[in-house]
Amino acid sequence: MFSKIALIYKPTLKCIEIVKELSNAFSAGGCETLLFTVDDLLPAEVGNSQLVVVVGGDGTFLKASSVIQETSAFILPVHCGRRGAFYETISKPPSEIVEEVLKGEFIVQYYPRLRACRGSDCRVFVNELAVTSIDQGKITGFSLVINTPGISSRLEFEGDGVLIASSPGSAAYNLSAGGPLVDAWNSLMIITPLDPMQLNLPSIVLPSFSTRVRVSCRGFSSIFIDGERIATLTRGEEVIVSGSNSYLRVVRFKPRRDIVKNVIESRTIFSQ
Repeated sequence: MFSKIALIYKPTLKCIEIVKELSNAFSAGGCETLLFTVDDLLPAEVGNSQLVVVVGGDGTFLKASSVIQETSAFILPVHCGRRGAFYETISKPPSEIVEEVLKGEFIVQYYPRLRACRGSDCRVFVNELAVTSIDQGKITGFSLVINTPGISSRLEFEGDGVLIASSPGSAAYNLSAGGPLVDAWNSLMIITPLDPMQLNLPSIVLPSFSTRVRVSCRGFSSIFIDGERIATLTRGEEVIVSGSNSYLRVVRFKPRRDIVKNVIESRTIFSQ
């Protein structure tokens, strides 16, 4: 089913051992394998792969997903890190995982993504976009122009920034910022102000497929996509966020995960 495999891994001893076993198993199955550390990715090579295997935590997953932009590659997450919201518990040894994948004995979860455009520079993302004041510790003004088939509205507030998250991203920065947790299977856009001066300013949840949001800042600001700083925005420069038909195709071995349970367990500091 797959002939070219990219393995992206977090460079720790545990992850390296797992990658060795996976690479050997894929090679034994007649696949061409390419190995990359999460800090040394080659987007062109990864993008040409039919399957991208990610060995690490959520940070490694997000980094790998960022290089799978408009391609049809599948992504197989194998947990070997601290955070694992994107991972399912797999009790099988690496050789059995590879055997089932090559036989096609898996299901595919389609993760909805959002699209962000700064001028002609557009990219899709799976978690969130954040626009924050470049002067950390100093508030500034933010403007949101929201357009849907039923809504045309402008929201202005002062604060530290604004967060626009996808449904999968609702369990990440958005949740920590007080935003709602939604089912990752839904195609939604969650807008969450960061530390607004206005009291009782709630998050806004909209259908992503028909929503277009223009974000700008009164001062200089930074734009982050999935935790990575992308650029500095000048005063009044806009970023346009909309829905995307570019879904992230994630290989799963179980029909459905309890995302709420997984998120709560991953964020529990103390356990009995």
